[in-house]
Amino acid sequence: MNDVSRVARMLQKSTLTKKEYAKAGCYGADTICRRFGSWLKVLELCELESNQFQMAAAKSSHLHTAVSDNDLLNDIFRVSQVLGKKSFSSKEYNDLGKYSCSTIFKRFESWNDALEKAGLEPHKRVSEKRIDTVLLFEEIERMWVSLGRQPTVNDLKNGYSKYALNTFSRRFGGWRNALEAFVEWVNKEQSSVQTDEDDSGECAECGTTTQKNDYELPDSKLSLKHKTRREINLRLRFLVMKRDNFKCRICGASPAKDPKIELHVDHIIPWAKGGETALDNLQTLCSKCNLGKSDLFE
Repeated sequence: MNDVSRVARMLQKSTLTKKEYAKAGCYGADTICRRFGSWLKVLELCELESNQFQMAAAKSSHLHTAVSDNDLLNDIFRVSQVLGKKSFSSKEYNDLGKYSCSTIFKRFESWNDALEKAGLEPHKRVSEKRIDTVLLFEEIERMWVSLGRQPTVNDLKNGYSKYALNTFSRRFGGWRNALEAFVEWVNKEQSSVQTDEDDSGECAECGTTTQKNDYELPDSKLSLKHKTRREINLRLRFLVMKRDNFKCRICGASPAKDPKIELHVDHIIPWAKGGETALDNLQTLCSKCNLGKSDLFE
């Protein structure tokens, strides 16, 4: 009972659903119900209020019959606003919605049918087998950069990732293994896949690509030659941001403090002026500072 009261105080609510307790409680909601007879009785013993749906459940009424179609559709739309998405999965709704997915499935033909009637777009489920490993690494990088630290299991459970925790776990055997694979991938030496520094491939030191023929700028009067490509690959970009503590080197802005901040990796000496795509010639800049820097070289 004390734990139920604790969760209610923590959520600052005068009533509590089994679903809300299950997310923050120390014990199973069903275990507590079996001990005291019903959730309604639990609320009564904890001196908490009971809403109309809990009363209906206590009287053995089917909860889904006490909710109108408009109530369900309005709540689906509300969750879409919270998530900032025009389409989302039933699992995402189950985490944030007021009602159970089983109620929605009983009322509508399918989840997509409910989404469409709520004025949203159908949800297209992507098979885990079709998700490329590099895309998973890119998502880990995105979270790491935006959080300004190593992402955790709780971050995934709280919806920071567009892929579910199980997607990473099934691919890598667990979240820790996924992080280790990502770090290994970032730090992977390329010497094993290149026979000569002049051959096509990635540089072992900085992760950039070199080719036998130097790159020339066709419109450059100086005919500048490069040993590296202009494009910055994911591996090198993450190394630069990690070195710069995921902050803009000019103004110190970080997505960890302001989610609106967008970080770029920029050439210190512009590539068009002979600068190479190498670790010591790259820096982390926010979009505003990067735009200001580009204006200086126009």
